[in-house]
Amino acid sequence: MKFLKFLVVLTIGITCCMNFTSCSNEEDEPNSGASNGTVNPATVFANGIPQKVGEMNLAVNSDGLVSKITDGSVKVTFEYPCMSRANEADVVMNVSDEYDSWVIYITLNDLGYSKYWKAIYDDGDVEEYWFEYNSDNQLNKIKIQNEVNITIEYTYEKGDIIGIKITPAEGGTMKISYGVTPIKNVGGVMTWGMFFEFEDMQYAYYAGLLGKATVSLPIKNEAYIDGESSVENYTWTINEKGLPTKLTVEWIDSEGSETEDMDFVW
Repeated sequence: MKFLKFLVVLTIGITCCMNFTSCSNEEDEPNSGASNGTVNPATVFANGIPQKVGEMNLAVNSDGLVSKITDGSVKVTFEYPCMSRANEADVVMNVSDEYDSWVIYITLNDLGYSKYWKAIYDDGDVEEYWFEYNSDNQLNKIKIQNEVNITIEYTYEKGDIIGIKITPAEGGTMKISYGVTPIKNVGGVMTWGMFFEFEDMQYAYYAGLLGKATVSLPIKNEAYIDGESSVENYTWTINEKGLPTKLTVEWIDSEGSETEDMDFVW
């Protein structure tokens, strides 16, 4: 019933130095090796990384970096090695579920956010991702190269995503709204819909690897995906610190509606 089912199947530890500094590389190509970037989730989660987001459970290592995420049958681990140019990565993200496993080699930009991904799957398939950010260090463009080349573009207004477009044109669009009196996004959280079906991006975001969040918490996502219209309504429960403790999502599509609660633990 969730609008995500309408999406096109798009097929998609320890740092080198003190203060989480990654290895440097003189070359500037996104897939040419490690960068000068520093992994620092505090730039995304100023009030701390959540311990739990819905079914996701996050574990943090002694350096304050996300080391493991479990999401039902999915297990994700993050390695932050000082790697040589030959290994071409600042972060290694290992993902597995009950059927498959794959590895994502991540090159960071100078701010410590993903610039380039190379995903290698058990069957030998390879996918490549390129990420771009706006002047506020928020994700505004993703290019994905696989069997179907995809571009996802984000439109912002006053620090909030108001529109998302996938090309080719049949990919879809989304319109995001925040209400007359927007709720400040104190926790730096992002809803799943903003990453479409790409769960790997959701995991990387909560590891602090995909830039900063929207300024406000969305209350509605109107989607037109693969020829189908749907709506997500968001109702937030906020604690005395301004952090979300629960998100109630109502999905509405041509077949009816469905509601689900997601808890946040800080």
